[in-house]
Amino acid sequence: MIEIPRSSRADAVANSIEEQISTQGLPPGHRLGTKESLRREYDVAVATFNEAVRLLSARGTIAVRPGVNGGIFVASPTALVRLGRKMLELSGESVSVADCLMMRDALDPLVVREATRHRNAQDVRELRNIVREMAAADLAIAEYLRINWALHRRMAEITPNQILRHTYLSLLAFVESRLQGVTADEPARGSTDGPQVHEELVEAIASGDVERADRAASRHTTLTAS
Repeated sequence: MIEIPRSSRADAVANSIEEQISTQGLPPGHRLGTKESLRREYDVAVATFNEAVRLLSARGTIAVRPGVNGGIFVASPTALVRLGRKMLELSGESVSVADCLMMRDALDPLVVREATRHRNAQDVRELRNIVREMAAADLAIAEYLRINWALHRRMAEITPNQILRHTYLSLLAFVESRLQGVTADEPARGSTDGPQVHEELVEAIASGDVERADRAASRHTTLTAS
């Protein structure tokens, strides 16, 4: 049995909270609970839950309020978040996964370049931690894809360009929601080159060398197109 890394558990908790908000139609301002009550509900370590909170805050899903009457609340989505969601709802199911993937792939080089220009030491540490998870042996396809999505989300969170960040994350969320539960629970044999390609992508971002990052992004594009 493979031990699930902390960042993987944090991502799973974040996705579960997002699903709860969506399926129950919880309105902005709804109090989900305190950090401690929710941490106990999901039965995870403090560090793991803090990471889940960071992910949800970066996505604009929750707001954390201090004080006696504070806690974790459903956030009021910004205009950019609402625009990104509306863009994917306009045509209902006529918005295809293939179309979203095409747009995401087109934005990938820009996301990588932005991450290279604006990353800090914390960003680099977290990107390296995620890419190490991708190299784990015997990952199922579904788990490999989940970690892959987590890496790309984390890269996109670095850019200060809110339009790019929210557009990219909206596309990724749409694809992820459509593919969860339908991916095969079998070893990701086809992803042999994936960990190496993504490791170079992260190291290029860490280096701050935009030309190296462009080359790494080009190699990544070749991988996703194959």
